[in-house]
Amino acid sequence: MFILAIETTGPYGSVALLDGDGNVLGYEVSRDTMSHLKDLIPMVDTVLKKSGVSKNEINLIAPSVGPGSFTGIRIGVSTARALCQALRIRAVAVPTLEAFCFKESAPAAARCQEAGVVTSAACDGAADCEAADGGGSAASAVCAIINARRGQVYGMIDGFMKPGPYMLTDVLEVYKSKLEPCGRRMIFFGDGIDAYEKDIKEALGQPGPGYEFVPAKDRYQDAVSVGRWAAAHLRRHGIEDSTVDFENLLPDYMRRAEAEQKLESGQLPICKGPRQE
Repeated sequence: MFILAIETTGPYGSVALLDGDGNVLGYEVSRDTMSHLKDLIPMVDTVLKKSGVSKNEINLIAPSVGPGSFTGIRIGVSTARALCQALRIRAVAVPTLEAFCFKESAPAAARCQEAGVVTSAACDGAADCEAADGGGSAASAVCAIINARRGQVYGMIDGFMKPGPYMLTDVLEVYKSKLEPCGRRMIFFGDGIDAYEKDIKEALGQPGPGYEFVPAKDRYQDAVSVGRWAAAHLRRHGIEDSTVDFENLLPDYMRRAEAEQKLESGQLPICKGPRQE
């Protein structure tokens, strides 16, 4: 089985080709930020050529469907839908935040896979440290935060907080109330670090035994972790329950765009009607 994974929700677009076991056969990432529209299809072509796999051999498309950049999500999902329709294959819709658990530097990924838990949502609601990590207190938890502006993030803490739109303070409070008391270390991923590093340090102190920021080179979304999420999900749930056709492959913005909110509240000039003489 060949899975073509697409990631366009973050600053750098990327494409990966994986087999059914999650082994990476090819990977390309854009050099420029927010160049998804220009680079995506050329990256797909490059990955397939370098891997020696034809487009007709692809079995599934696995796009990251959000949350993240609204424009990026639309580019990735639209491209995945077009490829699925053209190749007559199905797709695995990958939740962007949960894919962070399958980053190379995310220890929770191996723990979740071994436990048979594919999504962080399935780990949610741990009552204490023992329930969360099997009795130890030294394990680390992945915290993914994507900048949603104005003190807001799309975030999750693997095992402790379901993916969703939150205030940054909500995420930090979960750390203080659930992870810190039992010595659990939290590892921050995502561009929310870039936006709120100062705020996090003011609230939690300097990085150290309690938490850390992943280095910038591995901080952001990537197609490899997206593909590994998809492969793990397929192994656990099977193709029939894990895939959708192109018509049902939809973006997950998690909240409406700022323009839509302003439109509804009448803050945009278009809502005020023509000027009366």
